[in-house]
Amino acid sequence: MSPVHVNVPYPMLLQRIDFVVEKRIYPEIYFSSEDLDTTQEGDLRNLAETLRKHGLETTIHGPFMDLSPGGADRRIKEVTSDRLLKTIQWAFYFKPKAIVFHPGYEKWRFDGEVKLWLSSSLQTWKPLVKEAGQMGLILVVENVFEENPDPLAMLLREIDSPHLRFCFDTGHHHVFSHVPLSNWMESLGKYLIEVHLHDNHKEMDEHLPVGDGNFDFDIFFGLLSKLRLSPIYTIEPHQEDHFWKSLNAVKKYIPDIEDLNL
Repeated sequence: MSPVHVNVPYPMLLQRIDFVVEKRIYPEIYFSSEDLDTTQEGDLRNLAETLRKHGLETTIHGPFMDLSPGGADRRIKEVTSDRLLKTIQWAFYFKPKAIVFHPGYEKWRFDGEVKLWLSSSLQTWKPLVKEAGQMGLILVVENVFEENPDPLAMLLREIDSPHLRFCFDTGHHHVFSHVPLSNWMESLGKYLIEVHLHDNHKEMDEHLPVGDGNFDFDIFFGLLSKLRLSPIYTIEPHQEDHFWKSLNAVKKYIPDIEDLNL
């Protein structure tokens, strides 16, 4: 049976851990920068032990607001690296399947200078990937504002490590990408380890339930099947009812999905 993960902010997970255990929800734990500053180590240990005791595997999503792993400002990059490293250290308690980060490339911010972003990014990611490898963890970069797969493909090729992989986000692709799904899968499929599932109407990042927008999930899951890709599936709802709706919708595409305790 395949579990489907759900993105849950760390403070919410602490508050609703009994519900998560009861419903057998596999969390992708989102740590904001504020969480990294205020979290108590004892709380992390207890939460990780509770999830482990009940057989609920995890993924982790790191902070992203204001951060720039490939930025030109040295001090901003220092703060970014510190945040990402702290996330990796906190994640170690959970032994997650993946730790997702935003790589920070945006054409308009970098004036199309992808090589400038790449050079700076390598300085950030190489030591983090080395650290993750020593801890037995896998870091994952997620498409956000990238219009095509080339920047992320360049980064993944340059790092060339099994401890740095790719997460494809359906909603981000639908809003920001200018190339077909097939291009992304052909270019980055071999690095794919996780998929974020949510929908929109191609105008803004609405984080709607699967099927409530006009992203073509039939084509997408068809490509995954054709390429024999079996990533971790993570639903990213912004409302609780959106999670249940998405979960029901993806059963069409993931026939061996693990039933939750509804």
